[in-house]
Amino acid sequence: MANVRLKNLTKTFGSVVAVDNVSLDIPDGKVTVLLGPSGCGKTTLLLMLAGIYQPTHGEVYFDDVMVNGIPPKLRNVGLVFQSYALYPHMTVFDNIAFPLRLQKVPKDEIRDRVHAITKVVQISDLLKRKPGQMSGGQQQRVALARALVKNPDLLLLDEPLSNLDARLRIETRVEIKRIQQEFGITTVLVTHDQVEAVTMADNVAVLKKGVLQQYSPPEELLLKPDNIFVASFMGDPPMNLLDTELVVRDDRAFFKCGSELEIPVPPEAREAVLSRTGKGLVIGIRPENMSLKEEEGDYAIRGKVFMVELLGRDKLVDFRFGEVALRVLVPADLPVNTGEELWIHPHQSRIHLFDKENSETIPIAV
Repeated sequence: MANVRLKNLTKTFGSVVAVDNVSLDIPDGKVTVLLGPSGCGKTTLLLMLAGIYQPTHGEVYFDDVMVNGIPPKLRNVGLVFQSYALYPHMTVFDNIAFPLRLQKVPKDEIRDRVHAITKVVQISDLLKRKPGQMSGGQQQRVALARALVKNPDLLLLDEPLSNLDARLRIETRVEIKRIQQEFGITTVLVTHDQVEAVTMADNVAVLKKGVLQQYSPPEELLLKPDNIFVASFMGDPPMNLLDTELVVRDDRAFFKCGSELEIPVPPEAREAVLSRTGKGLVIGIRPENMSLKEEEGDYAIRGKVFMVELLGRDKLVDFRFGEVALRVLVPADLPVNTGEELWIHPHQSRIHLFDKENSETIPIAV
C-alpha cells in the first residue's frame, strides 16, 4: 500500500491551466475522492497519479519516493476508466488475466489469482462470457477485478459508476467500498456526484478550475465549508445563499436580505458579525437547517408559502420575500399549502457567513 503526496502539482495544456498548484496528502488504506464540476481538473490529477500525464510543475510521491517520470507500468497502480475499456473479443477470464500475462506471471498463478479476485467481486460465474454478453454493472466488476488482480499499491477510479442506472449505482458503490475495505488499498476516486463522494470517501478534495478549494472529511464540507463555492456545490437541495447587509434596530441586529427579508442575528454571533458592518456579506443556511411552525419564536421569520415541491420523503417549501427566495426542507407528511403563512425557524448554529469579496467563510460563534 502507499501514502501518496502531491506537492505543488500543476498541469498546463498550452495556455490552459488544468491543475493549479495542488498539494494533497492521501493517506494509506483510505478512499480519497476528487470532486468537482466538469473541467475542474480532477481527471487530469488522476492521470498524473497514474503516470499517463507528467506534471508541468510539482512532484508526486508514493511513500517517500518521487515518481515523476516513472512510466505507468512501473508504478503498480490499478486504473478503472469510466468506459471500463474491456477487450470485446476476450472472455472475462482473459480480460482480467491480461495485465498478469504482460508481467509474465506463470499460468498457474494467473489462474489462481483470477479465480480468487472474481470471487471477491462476485463474478465467478461469468468467466467464459465476453463483454457484449454482460450488463453494465457486470462489466464494471470485470474492470475492477482487472485493476485489483495486480495487487496494486494504488487504485484509481475515474467516474466508475456514471454509466450505471441510479439503483445499480447505489448497489455498486456499496460493493466498491466493501472491496476497498477488504483489501485495505489506498484508493482515489474521481466523481462529479456529491452523493457518491459523501457516501464513499474518507476525505474529499473539492476542485474548481484546477484549484483546490477544500480538503476535508465529507461531514466537514457540509458543516464547515471554507468558501461560497464549497457551500453551494455540496448539499442537495443546495444551500440558500443570500447577499446581505447588517442592520441594528431596537438593540437587535439583523441580516437584511433584499428589501423584505430580515434574519435575526443570534446574540452569541453579534460581536463577530458587527465587526463586519459596511462590508459585503453573504449569509448561507441549508434548507434542512430550518423548520416550519405555526407559532412565533425568538429568531423566527414570518413568511408566505410561494410553492411546495414534493421530493419523495421530503418536500421543499419555497418562500418569497420580494426578489429573494428562501427554501426550507421539511418532511413530506408535514401539511403545508401554497399561500399559507408560517413561521420559519432557522437553526442558529447552522447559519454560515461569507465575505462576498473573497468568498471565504467568516467564523461566527453561536
